[in-house]
Amino acid sequence: MILRPLHNEAYLLEQVSQSHEPAFRKLYDGYSPGIYAVALQHLKLPQLAEDVVQVVFLRLWETRSELGSIRNFSSWLFILARNTIINSLRKQGSHDAYVKYLKERMETVTESPELFILKKEQVALVQQGIARLSIQQRTAITLQREEGLSYEEIGQRMGIATNTVRVHLYKAMESLRNYILANSPNSTVVACLLPLILLDPNFF
Repeated sequence: MILRPLHNEAYLLEQVSQSHEPAFRKLYDGYSPGIYAVALQHLKLPQLAEDVVQVVFLRLWETRSELGSIRNFSSWLFILARNTIINSLRKQGSHDAYVKYLKERMETVTESPELFILKKEQVALVQQGIARLSIQQRTAITLQREEGLSYEEIGQRMGIATNTVRVHLYKAMESLRNYILANSPNSTVVACLLPLILLDPNFF
């Protein structure tokens, strides 16, 4: 998915950061068709694709006060849209499709020098966050990330129920995201990159 910057993007972002709804609508009109198209391509159902668009722009509105700190908005929106699609695939239990999609998009994302350098700079921070997790959460993330195990396989390895694995992974991601938001000067972008960093076994 490639999102081309709008010609008046900087002005619109400044307006949106000040809660200007007409400017937000222009951003929506400019970017939502592309997000919907790629979401539909991967999710296959129009309703799910529409849900992705709504989630992405709700997140954008909720973080509007931070827009001034985002140096590359189209890349930031790309990451947010991609992660929202990934989350939808995971909720459907489409683990194989999720992993395939992530691998396909890795090359595209790392083509941006800014994002590549940012990810490299934040590896230590992510590692610190992982070290602060509970033993169960850290074990679940390690098995998922380094061995590529499914929820069921992780549960079997750890001797716990599959739903408990889901809870551990969910809480681990929330804890890591909160740790990054509290400790990174580029917190918004890095929090969006977190799933990519964790699920690429060669990243660190």
